[in-house]
Amino acid sequence: MTQRMLAFAWRQQLDPKPVDLIGLIDGMKDLLERSLGSRAIIETKFPLSLDHVMIDESQIELALLNLCVNASDAMPDGGTIIISARMEQVGESNGAGLAPGHYVCLSVADSGEGMDEETLARATEPFFTTKGVGKGTGLGLSMVHGMTEQMGGCLVLKSSRGTGTTAELWLPIATASSEFARGPDVLAEEAIETASLRILAVDDDALVLLNTAAMLEDSAILSRRRILRRQPSGCWRSSRSTSS
Repeated sequence: MTQRMLAFAWRQQLDPKPVDLIGLIDGMKDLLERSLGSRAIIETKFPLSLDHVMIDESQIELALLNLCVNASDAMPDGGTIIISARMEQVGESNGAGLAPGHYVCLSVADSGEGMDEETLARATEPFFTTKGVGKGTGLGLSMVHGMTEQMGGCLVLKSSRGTGTTAELWLPIATASSEFARGPDVLAEEAIETASLRILAVDDDALVLLNTAAMLEDSAILSRRRILRRQPSGCWRSSRSTSS
């Protein structure tokens, strides 16, 4: 919860670097499918090529999982979640408050219940949630909103009652100057020799587990994620994914 509040307040420490967004999402498909179970089908729609974006990889993973869980919860009878991306150029005059330049718009769309105007206007407020007690903290979208803006992008929500919801993450393109700016830091990190460590993080909540793994990875600790799911018999089934 502390990490989510810091993200909303733009005080979270980020590690932005050029990232292949298509490769990142392809690498997350198994995790997303396991986290959502049989409630939703995930489809991806990407162009043949996409410029790298300047983002904190672990935080975008957490944001994407959060958006997909929200999309799945909005479709209690099941449905399809479409993850897509496209290149966009933003000019001086834009309603999102973005700096002029090139961006990748990463969107997560569902065909669920959608939101009315009042709910949509409050969706990114911290602690605001339409979910029942114990089913949400109300910090998910506020975290995504703050983290995206901290990286120079923005979160745009589009929804109306009965037509589903589309969440768009506008992410800045990695330029030669942004990569050059990271040069000294990268060299400094490579000059430091540290012993490799591995830690196992176990949690029955996929969002909590991914956030924990992200913090471990930020501390240069390798982590193997184990996701536990309760079966109808009351037993737990585990599945693993490894990240480094």
